[in-house]
Amino acid sequence: MSMNPYPLSFLCLVGGCATALDPTHRLTEFRETLFQEGVLRDLTIDGYRYCVAELGEGSPIVLVHGLGGSLYDWRHVLRPLAEEHRVLAVDLLGAGESDLPENEDYSIAAQARRLRGLLDALDVERPALVGNSYGGGIVLRFAEDWPERVDRMVLLNSVCYAEHIPAYVSLAKVPCAGCVAEVAPLGKATRWILGNNDRTLSILSETEFDVYTQELLRPGRRRALVEVLRAIVPPDTREFEARLRTIRAPALLIWGAADTTIPVELGRRLSRELPNAQLVELDAGHVPNQERPQDVLRLMRGFLP
Repeated sequence: MSMNPYPLSFLCLVGGCATALDPTHRLTEFRETLFQEGVLRDLTIDGYRYCVAELGEGSPIVLVHGLGGSLYDWRHVLRPLAEEHRVLAVDLLGAGESDLPENEDYSIAAQARRLRGLLDALDVERPALVGNSYGGGIVLRFAEDWPERVDRMVLLNSVCYAEHIPAYVSLAKVPCAGCVAEVAPLGKATRWILGNNDRTLSILSETEFDVYTQELLRPGRRRALVEVLRAIVPPDTREFEARLRTIRAPALLIWGAADTTIPVELGRRLSRELPNAQLVELDAGHVPNQERPQDVLRLMRGFLP
């Protein structure tokens, strides 16, 4: 499979120690705007801080970002969905403005448990869960473990099978991963190097790219990303894959057909194995919610209650 072996999510890694954030000063202008509007807040659950954006009223929708991302990944659909729904976008542990603990369990199963704790704290009983990439894997695991808590799912280029593991997942496990990351470019140099090969990166505006740079410059953020990469593939994936067939919740699969990280062939297989799924393929790469947001929004509106 042809693949750029050093995508943004790996080149942005670097060592560092997590530092506490000042809750009165948000990390980016985007977050500051949400904070001033009263829709961005922090919750402490089991000793860890989580950052959550909550907008709108109606049936609940929970947005779960992918590897290397944050709740900012949903900026194009957050407000439009909130016109008819209660929308919650979360920063997973190890991302955005949530805590960045060292030597923590960042596996998909652990993140699914944390997501349940967040939903309990927010009094969200049975939402529609929406996940991209790593976030999609968390949504699937949540639906396996607590099927009664899921109304329906929207999966965008979701983690699902052990095939086609990207090269950077293995690179993150080598002892020198931190050293490699420390000398990797961050900012406009990274964009110039990768822009022709990374489809999502190539469509970001300068402002959007600067926001991601600001988030990844947070001390400890890239170290946490290395830890996520090391935990993303469990030692034995067979149980997870077998249990996919037990998920009864309706599922809309939106797949960027040009994705080289999680190819569309895996999306087609997932649509066959989930008992109640439909697949829509788009001319997009790994993150359709950023590359084709209007199409994604239209599809979601047609599927959500």
